[in-house]
Amino acid sequence: MLVLSASPVKTCATHPLPSSSSATHRLPSFRRTSTPASVDIAGEQGSLLKFAAVQFCSIPMEITPVSQLRPGRLNYSLHVRISRMWEFRGTNEQNDIKHLDLVLIDQKGSSIYAEIPPEAIADLKPHLQERKIVYMSKITIEPAKLAYRVVDNPYMVKLNKRTVVVEDKDEVPGFPKYTFSLIPLDKLEQYRNKTDRFIDVIAKIRTVTNATKVTTASGDQQMRRVILLEDLKGNTIELSLSGKRALEFDGDQVIHVGQHHHVIAIFVGTLVKLYKGHYPFLSGTSACRWYINKNDIAEIKVFQKSLPSDPVPVQKTYLQIDADAAQKFEDRTLQELKHVDPFLDMGQRYQCTATIIGITENQTWCYRACKICNSRMIQKENNYECAKEGCPSTQFEWKYKIPFIASDHTYKLEFMFFEKKGMELIGKSASTLIKQYKPKEIPPEISAWIGYKFAFIVRVLSKKSVNAADPSFEVLMIKERFGKEPIISFTSSNEDVLPESSSSFITEFKDLPLLIPITSKDTKERVQDAGETQDMEIEPFGIWEEAQISNKRSFGELDNHNQEINDNNEDPSEDNKTKRMRSQGKSKN
Repeated sequence: MLVLSASPVKTCATHPLPSSSSATHRLPSFRRTSTPASVDIAGEQGSLLKFAAVQFCSIPMEITPVSQLRPGRLNYSLHVRISRMWEFRGTNEQNDIKHLDLVLIDQKGSSIYAEIPPEAIADLKPHLQERKIVYMSKITIEPAKLAYRVVDNPYMVKLNKRTVVVEDKDEVPGFPKYTFSLIPLDKLEQYRNKTDRFIDVIAKIRTVTNATKVTTASGDQQMRRVILLEDLKGNTIELSLSGKRALEFDGDQVIHVGQHHHVIAIFVGTLVKLYKGHYPFLSGTSACRWYINKNDIAEIKVFQKSLPSDPVPVQKTYLQIDADAAQKFEDRTLQELKHVDPFLDMGQRYQCTATIIGITENQTWCYRACKICNSRMIQKENNYECAKEGCPSTQFEWKYKIPFIASDHTYKLEFMFFEKKGMELIGKSASTLIKQYKPKEIPPEISAWIGYKFAFIVRVLSKKSVNAADPSFEVLMIKERFGKEPIISFTSSNEDVLPESSSSFITEFKDLPLLIPITSKDTKERVQDAGETQDMEIEPFGIWEEAQISNKRSFGELDNHNQEINDNNEDPSEDNKTKRMRSQGKSKN
């Protein structure tokens, strides 16, 4: 292996390289030196490498564009930027490195995947760094792998112990930095559980969890972080970052910036997986990278131009063991739940299995939620006021309050889905659907779930149930999805017509404010913040493994457990009473 730093003489070729269509370009000449300071020479062939260094520094080489690389030749030389670099260790980050992976871009914007085998990593890795522009020679070209392709190129580069790497320290104007092939969120369905290629997406960030250490089914410990993404149509999907990626993602900075600014991100190198065969999510492991609020990426500026000027603040949520998932609940029929007492059984959790058969008449599917406490907003003359006593807020946002009717053939009851569970089920936010449908006009995205069977963890909505003939329940968790049952579905007459994404390429963004870029954390120097990370264990079947993610997460902030219940005039102080009653009940058992 030979590594050099390029130091062109005054007579070298002018940068940038000419953008002609010819197959090769001349590489600049280098100063002749008997022992270049930046040359690594080791092993028995040290003297031979010294001689090779002198030859390399004095003999011009020819550069081939990435688009013209083909297997068979051994005399290719490249002039490329290292766009991405990551270690592949298999399913466990504690394993030995199986290969070091790179994504390379040339000056014309063509990209290719490159791989370094284990025996060459120690020599080459210290001299490779993301964003660097380098010259490479003594490489081989092979057909691309059939699975886990990061770029659309039928070929790949293989580096070896004899590969020569020369850093280009000149500033090369206009040399591309990024490469991606964006897939719209509403088109991800066709890629679920497929591994032929990695998926790249663009979206705004809605929520970010803390980074949490989890114990998987195999007994390995991994860090996890979940990010909720939303596109311009209101489609949402969760991204689960694992291992080092969970720590490198600067969640605190994203939340800080996201209080007053849009946070737009491109995530590359993800896979679409399914939780229990139904719930899709994006998985980001070692190959995953992100570009957040990069003002030099046109696609991000195009996305920004389509957003409203006032951003919805990014919310911090928490990954934690959900007691409802770990605890075993007795399965109740709806006939049994009918007799729940809203006074005596307040706060008790129950499990039931039922099929959604309709939506309560004369109720809305959403409500105006206070931006401070999530309580219901009341119209007062020319503005709105929060219904919660003492809350000064006059601003609101639309949130879910979906009154589904469900049956298990013993009885039928009302089950309320508030914002967090509504988004989990529908896949879009209420603030998105309200742009197309009135509060009393049931969107097709909601009515489409009529006929589906679920296992729920629920609790009674006490104040809503006091004067009602039958109690109403809040859905705390969708524990299991069984698919659609053969019943007559209630459907809305409205068609779900969403505009297609614009394919135009906008180059002028002078009227747009600059976004605040957010970079990754340096995990090597970072001291773990107890508020940012925590340990947790997952029950034996491994909820975070492969296609398992959602039902082990609490979406709400820890100190705002009852916010959504306030819409039904529930007293927040009742939560403490509930906890005491639950702890007393457990001690008796």
